[in-house]
Amino acid sequence: MLTVTTPPDISTVGIVGGSLGGLFHAVALTELGLDVHVWERSTGRPDDRGAGIVLQPSVAWFLSEFCGVDADQVSVPVTHRQFFTRTGNVRIMPMRQQMISWGTIYKALRDTLPAERYHDGQPVTALTPTPAAATLHLGSTAHAVDLAIVADGSASLHRGLVAPESASRYAGYVAYRGVIDEADLPQELAACFRDRFSFYDGDRTQFLCYFIPGDFGTTAPGHRRMNWVWYVRADAPELEHITTDRNGIGHGLSLPPGLIAPQVRTDLLTRARSTLPQPLRELVEHTREPFLQAILDARVTRMRNDRLLLTGDAAFVVRPHTAASAEKAAADAITLFHALRQAQSADAALRAWEQLRLAEGAAIYGQGVGLGHRLGLSGMEAPVSTVGRAG
Repeated sequence: MLTVTTPPDISTVGIVGGSLGGLFHAVALTELGLDVHVWERSTGRPDDRGAGIVLQPSVAWFLSEFCGVDADQVSVPVTHRQFFTRTGNVRIMPMRQQMISWGTIYKALRDTLPAERYHDGQPVTALTPTPAAATLHLGSTAHAVDLAIVADGSASLHRGLVAPESASRYAGYVAYRGVIDEADLPQELAACFRDRFSFYDGDRTQFLCYFIPGDFGTTAPGHRRMNWVWYVRADAPELEHITTDRNGIGHGLSLPPGLIAPQVRTDLLTRARSTLPQPLRELVEHTREPFLQAILDARVTRMRNDRLLLTGDAAFVVRPHTAASAEKAAADAITLFHALRQAQSADAALRAWEQLRLAEGAAIYGQGVGLGHRLGLSGMEAPVSTVGRAG
């Protein structure tokens, strides 16, 4: 573990949002000896059947240094990339990467952070920054802290306190996703994807897939999960249609597993059978509970308002093609950890942190937008307020 010293001028930290971005910061700043508390609006630990993530260096380093977790032991290696044509032909090239699941990272962070520092089912309703402090309001109670960190995701309720001009925008397409237990796949189909990161680039669409850890982070062959992502264009009315669940309830910008409407699922299967190469089509057919998210963009020109910081997707919302959302959040936390540890004053540390993270966030943001355009995916972009609320 790292040798640390207590930073000047800061002893208490309040974090808004208890997903990966908030947890990265909570774990790192607790390591500095700070009194850190996380407030998360949802209740309980989420289901460990969420999406896969390409393991990037900052996440791997964070898990090792702060959580004592060897990333090699909780990720699935791939040795090659394979590219499908519409007829099912394959081009293969060597490329080593590691794949991990959102749930594996989340579990490592939650297990590291002392349980009494994580408060779920407690939404922060308002924030009040001041030059040397901030106040978090939770219903009728208020908590004064030396530093408040906003980590409440792409549909952040508090981004405007730092960057009022930076509302999220819908990019004109969605990512359908699926996770399948390896044991539920026909052996011949599973064999097509072992040790491979697979891609199909079609007409204004992209499909990719790879294996990720299974239950409890297991990486043993036969006990993993297949993770796939399929990018499809959808205008605002179509987005409203596909994110309305089987009970007629609209979710706005996402749809969790198990809620897809029967007609939307039928339409997805029809699209798969008419547009995807056979192995990829079969993955969609074997997925019991597909889910989806709208692709959003947000770019800020500030990440700090006195003692109030934006981090992770609450700052820059970057497109999934970059494989950088978790990486960016981990790097935000690592940079803040080192800035506070080394600076002579908290304000100097926060200024240095903002400068570094603004540059990195802008670069990743631009990369994602460029990839979306090159793939022909970007459609009629629109303010999030005109296409629905966050799910």
